[in-house]
Amino acid sequence: GCGTAMGLDNTPGAGDTSMNAGWVLLVALAFGLSISSLAYATGHHSGGHINCAVTFGLVLAGECGVAQGAANFVAQMLGAILGATVLCAIYPEDKDHTHGLGANGVGEGWNWYNALVGEIVGTFLLMGVVLQTAVEKKSSGNRSQAALAIGFAVFMAHCVLIPIDGCSINPTRSFGPALVAQIRYGGTPFKDMWIFWL
Repeated sequence: GCGTAMGLDNTPGAGDTSMNAGWVLLVALAFGLSISSLAYATGHHSGGHINCAVTFGLVLAGECGVAQGAANFVAQMLGAILGATVLCAIYPEDKDHTHGLGANGVGEGWNWYNALVGEIVGTFLLMGVVLQTAVEKKSSGNRSQAALAIGFAVFMAHCVLIPIDGCSINPTRSFGPALVAQIRYGGTPFKDMWIFWL
């Protein structure tokens, strides 16, 4: 997802978001399909825990132990930082059209509360889909399709939130690019970070 945003010429600058429907759709699809693919590929190893907000929700729901949740969180943070670092190796600074590794931030013309409400609703959507498709006993017959439904939820949240704040719905996804962008570019990629962790 972040790599798709970084590589497109009409990507807005750092801290901006796009109102170009084609760009939003492409980036949203990249995120949704990536999450589906990762969930299918890692689900049998780790339960597909890619997102610390989802892991936290699963711990609260009693579907993941606290120790496992903490270990997943550490792995998710390291993975986000490593992923952003790999993007630096793929995209030279002058080819990163986001000028910030796709880090999240409230877009021009939007307020912090627009982003906060949107992130809460998007994360609620994602968590509801995870609970109902991946762990609910009554949906066990459709379990093999859970990763696809989760990817669709991620896609839908991104379609709505990319123009507002770039769409996080995953605090670790926001942290990794912001940290590496701070090192690479400077600036203020952490300015709105509290929104994505609340």
